Amino acid sequence: MKKTLVMLGTASVLALSAATAAHAGTITGRVTDASATIGLQGATIRVVETGRTVTVGRDGTYRLSGLDAGTYTLRASYVGAESREFTVTLGSVTDTVSQNITLGDDVAFIENILVVGQRGALNSALSRQRADDGLVTVLSADAIGQFPDENVAEAARRAVGVNVLNDQGEGRFVSIRGIDPNLVSTSVNGVRLTSPEAEDRQVGLDVIDSDVLSSVVINKSLLPSMPGDSVGGNVEIETQSGLDVDELTWRAKVGGLYSDLENAFGYRASANFADNFFDGRLGVAASLSHQEREFGSENIEVDGKWDEEDGIYFPEEVEQRDYQVTRERTTAALNLDYAHSDTLSFYLRTIYSDFSDQEYRSRIETKLEDGAFDDANSTANLPIFIADDELGVDRDVKDRLETQLIYAADFGGEWLFNDTTIDFSLSYVHAEEEEPNRLDTDFKAEFGNNELIGVDVSNPLHPVLIPAGGASTQAYFDPSNYELDAFEVTNGLSEDDELAVSANIRHDFDAGSYPVYVQGGFSYRIRDKKYDQEFQVFEWDGAGDPTLADFATTTPYGLGNLGPIGDPAAIRTFVRDNAANLELQELDSTVESFVADYGADEDVMAFYAMGGGDFGPLRIVGGVRVEETEYEAYGYQVFLAEEDATVGGVVLGDDTTFIDLVTTSNDYTDVLPSLNVRYEVSEDVVARFAYYDSIQRPNPSQTAPRAFIEQNDDDEVEGEFGNPDLDRLEATNFDASIEWYPNNDAVIYVGYFYKDLTNVIGTRIFENETVNGITFDEATSYVNLPEGEVSGIEFNYQQDLDFLPVEGFIAGFNLTYTGSEATLDDGRVVDLPRQSDTVWNAILGYDQGPWDLRAALTHRSEFLDEIGDDAGEDRIVLEHTQLDLSGRYRFNDHFQLYLDVKNITDEPFTAVTRPDGIDRLQQFEEYGWSTTFGFRLRG
Repeated sequence: MKKTLVMLGTASVLALSAATAAHAGTITGRVTDASATIGLQGATIRVVETGRTVTVGRDGTYRLSGLDAGTYTLRASYVGAESREFTVTLGSVTDTVSQNITLGDDVAFIENILVVGQRGALNSALSRQRADDGLVTVLSADAIGQFPDENVAEAARRAVGVNVLNDQGEGRFVSIRGIDPNLVSTSVNGVRLTSPEAEDRQVGLDVIDSDVLSSVVINKSLLPSMPGDSVGGNVEIETQSGLDVDELTWRAKVGGLYSDLENAFGYRASANFADNFFDGRLGVAASLSHQEREFGSENIEVDGKWDEEDGIYFPEEVEQRDYQVTRERTTAALNLDYAHSDTLSFYLRTIYSDFSDQEYRSRIETKLEDGAFDDANSTANLPIFIADDELGVDRDVKDRLETQLIYAADFGGEWLFNDTTIDFSLSYVHAEEEEPNRLDTDFKAEFGNNELIGVDVSNPLHPVLIPAGGASTQAYFDPSNYELDAFEVTNGLSEDDELAVSANIRHDFDAGSYPVYVQGGFSYRIRDKKYDQEFQVFEWDGAGDPTLADFATTTPYGLGNLGPIGDPAAIRTFVRDNAANLELQELDSTVESFVADYGADEDVMAFYAMGGGDFGPLRIVGGVRVEETEYEAYGYQVFLAEEDATVGGVVLGDDTTFIDLVTTSNDYTDVLPSLNVRYEVSEDVVARFAYYDSIQRPNPSQTAPRAFIEQNDDDEVEGEFGNPDLDRLEATNFDASIEWYPNNDAVIYVGYFYKDLTNVIGTRIFENETVNGITFDEATSYVNLPEGEVSGIEFNYQQDLDFLPVEGFIAGFNLTYTGSEATLDDGRVVDLPRQSDTVWNAILGYDQGPWDLRAALTHRSEFLDEIGDDAGEDRIVLEHTQLDLSGRYRFNDHFQLYLDVKNITDEPFTAVTRPDGIDRLQQFEEYGWSTTFGFRLRG
């Protein structure tokens, strides 16, 4: 059926192309800046006599075909430069005439503002956004370079409606319009990236260094030619082509990094090169960057709930954590473009990114719930607990190296035949995440003898543990009281591979006096994702009983008294030297190894047909896309029954594990129509409307048939499992907007969007229910929520403030306000998880003479992170506002010094629950501020 659809669709487009093809005149050329070296992507060329308009491609070239013989006036427009007109004559319908165009050479600045600095970044982005068929936001390489951004995610958060979820204070996952990053797709040069994450589809864009970028395009509406599995939008990463320039261009950067919290230095360096050879036929562009950064964070968390006794609220368990991280990132890109002739070209585009994260975490877990609440002496601000039995305190150490690798290669080409264009692409993407030889070590103590431990909750966002003095304090901080419990060794590998092939054919012709086109194509994507974990638990079987005192050290900790911690290097050396004295715990090792493993194969065949045209000021692009999905997955059902549990009428004499391999499959087809309308109210005002249907397939880990079921000796059954019957999320999307370009370097934009969602995926806790034939006291799984919706408004203002008495100031402000809701199966209405209501960015820049300064303030409002049993148990991440400063001083056209300061106000990450309507801590983490400094060279 798939092959039939593709053959019928392709044949129909070819037939239409042949039927409408005719000889006609052609005008081609290239639009560049005043230096005639850099193509001005996004410039528009309008034939004044007919109204036909084309948009200049990334290399600056344009092509107008299907013209009758005669004389034509071409009007070239680009934000930031005065429009210019040129007269071109076609002697006959077989003529091809070349008309190259330069813009901006009349602008009196030291350097061409179209290319360099904040003005150039603003102009480039606005020109591309203005000309696009859909709703997009563009960040150029120069714009990205104005901020202290470590990676692609941090660069993207400067765009309208984009916010970023951080990891260890560094941007990682991109959210568009506040929507869950799992609903946002990512591609590089048109090739969809797979995810190295073991559990998710979301791509952590901290893997890719911002220095290798040409631009980042945020697509907020979809055309039929784009994959339909993107509800939140698509992040398109573009790298440079050698055919984008007319002569050798290069740039290099060398800098240092400093983390205030760890008082540690690092470094980063990058180099970029682009040139063409063989009379401009072969373009070569290469980029390489590397950085090493030492930083850390300090953390307090509440594990479990806030409980209540006699009207006094207290956390069941308090965790204190200290993180020390060394992060390395290497990114390389190589692009080859070959123009065999004016009508036939080929390309090879590659990108490679290697990311490593060495993390040492020290954690102290104080389990207050194990003690007895002291009614007599507790107060509202200082509940006290009596260790009259077994009040447990754990001091553990995590020594973990995590590596992530992404590489993508795409080979393709384009053939122009009269007014018909045929292109193809063959791509391969590999992503992986590995944890080699992770070591977790746990030391445990149990306090009794009526020792006392209090917790100061006068500030419910910062509970402070207070051992109650004397013997209690001495015992709590004595490392010899903490006996070695176990060593846990993990080797995990997640791999996500996709092979894709696609082809498109487009034919341009005139319908009366209006230029129109028809286009069709297909793609076939074969994806294989799997996770394999080897988990081993070892207990000490040698002489003596090791304690924390054998490995004790200390570390600075600004959130309280951390006390003794384990030295990761000493612990790893001990494990290596005493391997013969470690006893493998086979039951625990087997359970944890099998319960994590899964694999999923996902094949997607897609076909689309679309058409579009310019009807005076009106441009319409519409069509339909059909995607057929075949999904297969496997996982393991692990059933652990404790000694004395009754299974099948038999009382077990030992802890027993039952493991079964489970497979599942699912096929479905989606028909996804879309319509994009662009109307030029005037030359300065553009109105847009978009409608499209899209889907989001569940994360493979959510549908993999994995299950862990545990039955204790009281025959209470708990479990967590995937749901192979999950449906994909379906969305109907609407956008409407209007853009006003009041002058050559400004935009005011207002937009409205609405998404009607079906089969929203959420987590559900089952209590006293039968699931898959097993009656659970409590179980957790994934379910489709009945319905949901997202709606909101966007506002964007950017302008060169050339009307001020002092020249050089640039201002920008964008705001996205979103409302969302999803209905749970119990009827409760909640916000969509990880959906922020308000996201805004404010930017003030100064770009004059040798100085280039910028301040950027970024804000997102709170969002629902995890859904609890009721509103009081929902986990909420509080709002985040971050200030970043950047400064550049240019000595000449080739040499520049820079200094960036990130998170200058030391904004923390804070998550809470509200059991009594008051914000009570779940997680608080602070990172300090950081800075980068160095120099840039440009040739």
